[in-house]
Amino acid sequence: MKSLLASFLLFLAALAAPRFSQAQQVTVKANILSPIVKTGSFFAEYAITPQVSGQIGYFQTGIKVKDTSFSGFGITPEVRYFFSGNAPTGFYGAGYMRYQNFDLTREDTQAQGTLTSFGGGALLGFQFLMGQFIVVDLFAGPGFNAATVKGGGGEDNFNLGTFGGFSPRGGLSVGFAF
Repeated sequence: MKSLLASFLLFLAALAAPRFSQAQQVTVKANILSPIVKTGSFFAEYAITPQVSGQIGYFQTGIKVKDTSFSGFGITPEVRYFFSGNAPTGFYGAGYMRYQNFDLTREDTQAQGTLTSFGGGALLGFQFLMGQFIVVDLFAGPGFNAATVKGGGGEDNFNLGTFGGFSPRGGLSVGFAF
């Protein structure tokens, strides 16, 4: 897991390297709503063409849903289409995939397991610059995760909340544009 985090940080550093273009092509952001659910969520985005950008997201959480504690991470690659043709700013539609891995603990029985899920979904959003370098990204949409639980008696012994099945995804991210 440490090597995964190190790889992600190296990727962010490469994206943030100086460019020889006048327009901002890279954004590095944090979802400022994530701490509400005891999560740190970070994104790096690169404008590939005037209409298309690619984004990679990483989150780490330690949330509790009813009697089940989740501790783990997720990775979310995303492709965005900017209707204005001015990526990475403006109104956009996006498709994303998501991989999640969590250690589970049921508080009342102390049952332990591991949840792994793959999923995806669609988003609509609006991203804009405040000044020259501050970027704000507001997004929302539906998603679906197919989850498997190993250990602890299986899926029936844990409350998976929105980590398995249909779930909303949304956020308000703020960061820097380069």
